[in-house]
Amino acid sequence: MTPEAIVLLQQSIGKVVRLTCKDGEVIVAKITLVDPLDEEIVFDMLSTTNESKYEKFDREPAYLLPFSDISTVNAVTDSTS
Repeated sequence: MTPEAIVLLQQSIGKVVRLTCKDGEVIVAKITLVDPLDEEIVFDMLSTTNESKYEKFDREPAYLLPFSDISTVNAVTDSTS
């Protein structure tokens, strides 16, 4: 992941981004933590193109994703404004 993508993630804490993973999965996520030292993020998943990959829970858990699994990061703009 590029330094610019890491900065975008850090600026997106509490906001929604679109993560494209190296395996082709696309995740729309609300970022809760960016850890550049351990090279991972923690996020609340809003949607994914690969739902079968994740166990279903009564409450939505937070997920951890290493930087090495992320191909691209894009900000999601608020289309209601």
